[in-house]
Amino acid sequence: MSGGQPDEAMEAARAVLTAEIRAAIRRATPQAVFPDAEFEADSARVAGWDPQETQSNDALLRASTEYLADRGWRVSPEATDSEDRSARIAKAGVGRGRLYAASRGLTYTGSVTPLR
Repeated sequence: MSGGQPDEAMEAARAVLTAEIRAAIRRATPQAVFPDAEFEADSARVAGWDPQETQSNDALLRASTEYLADRGWRVSPEATDSEDRSARIAKAGVGRGRLYAASRGLTYTGSVTPLR
């Protein structure tokens, strides 16, 4: 991580973001494999994938966004012109970005937005 040490509010938001996105991925695919979450300043990337590739991208995104919506995330599905699926997601004090399903995996890319 560059640019100095993040403050406590940012660290807390990063922890919540990682936990909630990974829980959503786990809801969609219980055997999910997770690489390390990546953070740079207020940007984040949290990913996971179905090692058995048993579900479609549509099913993965639907299950994960339903889970997030039930926990207070705003979810806005986006139109795509491929088998990939994506939705804009946001939750005050946690993050704002895109959750997309491609190649039987789910990835959140966006910002971390701690309450100040």
